Amino acid sequence: MDSLTTLTLFIAAWFVVYGVLKLTKIDRPDLEIQPLYILFKSTRLNNLISRLAAWNPKFWRVLGNIGVVSSIGQASFATWLLTNNLLRFIFKPEQATPVQPLIPGVTISISSLPWFMLAAGVVILTHELSHGIQCVLEGVKVKSSAIMLAVITFGGAVEPDEEELTKSSIMSRMRIFAAGSIVNLITGLLIIIIMTSFRGLMPDFLGLFLSWLYFVSINLAMMNMLPIGPLDGGQMWRTFTDTLPRGKQIQTLATYAFIVLILGNIVFSLNMFGLVPI
Repeated sequence: MDSLTTLTLFIAAWFVVYGVLKLTKIDRPDLEIQPLYILFKSTRLNNLISRLAAWNPKFWRVLGNIGVVSSIGQASFATWLLTNNLLRFIFKPEQATPVQPLIPGVTISISSLPWFMLAAGVVILTHELSHGIQCVLEGVKVKSSAIMLAVITFGGAVEPDEEELTKSSIMSRMRIFAAGSIVNLITGLLIIIIMTSFRGLMPDFLGLFLSWLYFVSINLAMMNMLPIGPLDGGQMWRTFTDTLPRGKQIQTLATYAFIVLILGNIVFSLNMFGLVPI
C-alpha cells in the first residue's frame, strides 16, 4: 500500500469516527468534538502537578529561568537550520536535508509508528506537566488537563486560568511558556549521554525507543520556541512584544514569516525527495 493510499484511508477513518460521534450527539462539558480534533478535559492530573511542584520549588524555579534564557538559543538555532537549509535547496540542492511533516503511515513507516507514538506520548506528557508545574509555582490556577486526538497525531495540554495568566508578571508568563521546551531539551541531551555511555550494551528495542525519544524531544524543543502564534515561542514573543509599539503587527509578521520559512523547506523537500518514510 503506497503512502498516499495509507494517508487517504487514515483520514477517511478519522472522519467516520467523527461522524459517528457527532450523530450520537454526545453533550459533555469535558468533551469537545471538532472536525480536526477531539479534546477531553480532566482535572485528574491537577493533584499530580501540585505534588510535583511542591517537591522542590527552588529547583523548578531555576529550571524555569534557564528555560527563558535558553529559549533564545533554541529559537535562533532552529531559525538558522531552516534558513540555511532553504538556501541550500536554492543554491546547493545536493547539500540540502529533507524537511517534512511527521505523518503516521506516510512519513513515519508502519514499523516505526509504535515507537514514535510511545516517544511522543512521553515527550508530550513531560512537556505539559512542566507547564502545569510552573503555573502552580507562579500562582496561576490550572483549570484542567486535556488529552487531544487529532487527524494524524495526538497530544495533550494544560489549561491555565487565562485571566490569572494575563495578570501575572511578564517573567512569570515567560517561565510558564518556556517550561515545556526546556524539559524536552534536557531530555534529549540526557538521552545522548545515555546512548553514548551504554552504546552496544542496551537491547535493540531500548536503543530504538531512545533514538525516537531523542528525535522527538529535540525537534519539539527547538520548533516549539519559534515565534509562531499558537506555539509556546509565539506566546513568549507575544508577551514581550505586547510592551512595544506596533506589537500586534510585529507578532503577525513573525508568525507569517516563519510559516513561510517552514513551508518553503517542506515544498522544496517534497519536490526533491518526495515523502521519505522513517
